[in-house]
Amino acid sequence: MAVRNPIQEQGQSQQSITDKDKDSFPPSSFSAADHSSAVNVSSAQASQSQALTPGQELAAKLVFGGIGCMVAVVFTNPVDVIKVRLQLQGEATTSSSHASAHAAESLNRLRTPAHTPTPAGLFSTSGSHLSSSSSPHSTLLANAIPHRDAALLVHEPLKPSLASATAATTPTLRLIPLLRQIVRTEGPQVFLAGLAPAVLRESIYSTIRFGSYDLFKGIYSGMGSTGLRGGEETSTLTKLLAGLSSGMVGSVIANPTDLIKVRLQAFNPSGTPRYKSIADACKSIYVEEGIPGLYRGVIPTAARAMVVTASQLASYDTTKHWLLRQRNRQGEAIFREGYLTHFCASTVAGLVCSISTSPIDTVKVRYMNQQFNAQGRGALYSSAIDCAIKTVRHEGPLALYKGFLMCWLRLGPHTMLSLIIFEKLRSLFGINPV
Repeated sequence: MAVRNPIQEQGQSQQSITDKDKDSFPPSSFSAADHSSAVNVSSAQASQSQALTPGQELAAKLVFGGIGCMVAVVFTNPVDVIKVRLQLQGEATTSSSHASAHAAESLNRLRTPAHTPTPAGLFSTSGSHLSSSSSPHSTLLANAIPHRDAALLVHEPLKPSLASATAATTPTLRLIPLLRQIVRTEGPQVFLAGLAPAVLRESIYSTIRFGSYDLFKGIYSGMGSTGLRGGEETSTLTKLLAGLSSGMVGSVIANPTDLIKVRLQAFNPSGTPRYKSIADACKSIYVEEGIPGLYRGVIPTAARAMVVTASQLASYDTTKHWLLRQRNRQGEAIFREGYLTHFCASTVAGLVCSISTSPIDTVKVRYMNQQFNAQGRGALYSSAIDCAIKTVRHEGPLALYKGFLMCWLRLGPHTMLSLIIFEKLRSLFGINPV
């Protein structure tokens, strides 16, 4: 009778299992440690994702999207200030001549007493010269309500250095001369202009557009609002529609913060901030322009946001999944889910986003920055389309790409930071990547 050896049997059992596993699994490009790690990570994400209800997962995506963009805008705000200044250069001088006269004469009549001599010239908040000559069309702005910028321009004399610098900004300056001028006349602190409303804007606008992107992808792909919880791949058209929808909703709701940001970042000849705070800006705009004043430029803002989100998130989503499908000659994956893949995909997304949105952004900034009368008519442009037509007519088509380099230098890093943070936070909480 043979005696059983428990130790030997255990060893044979383990060996047979190992051989069986080798035969049952195809050759993999991953090592044993990589395979074990990948299984552990995926199983942990799956269990955590299943632990979250659809509502909780949507809330988490909203919060993570907002956090990523709020962090990114802190680093990119100085570039945004320079971009706005470049986009506003030469604006008033190349718009219709009588529109400039309208604005200047209306401001003089509102704030200058009859016995006070009219100033020789005024300057727009974009740094462009406004002629104070009379105009037969000046009655169009006769009902304009008192505007704080009129008080600043008429009652507060310009500093000599600031006045001369302002006059020098009438021609279009290149990037380096403009930077020197800004630092010399306004100081380095100007690069923080509009930071508070910019962060507030991202907390609303980007929270909605990033957080609801998967929601709209699920709706347009036919999986429903609770679909796409397993990281399913969708068509490019679905991604574009999801980006258009999430961007539009977020921008319309956050338009007042975008308006305040633009006006604070624009040049103010008085040397003092246009508004003291966000609350002061809201109060001032409400008193001077009413509730509709907070939604000036909402159409170009929504159009830009739709194009931004569609081009940014859709191109990132498409590029990332394309990279993940790439294989070398041995059939091994070249890219894996992680920082390198996210960095490469977001770099492409930033460039695509900048090229597609720069013209709309220029029109939006110019239209928002102008002054409006009590009837809601702008001093320079009657609509966003009118702004685009006048810009092209007087400055050429390339004027729509003013500040493109700064637009890319802003959107590129902003896209990288926000999406990398967004992806990392999703991974930490077990939510499948974009």
